[in-house]
Amino acid sequence: MSIKVNVGPLLQEYSDIPGNLEVNGSTVGQCLDDLIRQYPESRNWLFDEGGLLRVVISINNIETVTLDKEGLDRILKAGDELQIFAVVSGG
Repeated sequence: MSIKVNVGPLLQEYSDIPGNLEVNGSTVGQCLDDLIRQYPESRNWLFDEGGLLRVVISINNIETVTLDKEGLDRILKAGDELQIFAVVSGG
């Protein structure tokens, strides 16, 4: 199933990935795998060395995906959209 993905501006600034694209998958994890297949350099800003997400992912701008395996296994339905944003911290 084709899922629309919106990539936040900070991530676009540090990668060659467009702001809007489509990936294939029926779970969040499958969609991220397809994104990495299309843009291999994205693995470094999606996941840390331990396999944890470095980004915030929301579904339809409502539900935030958690950093554990359960979040990546979240089943998507036709019409769902993913938003991927950089995590910014500091002070």
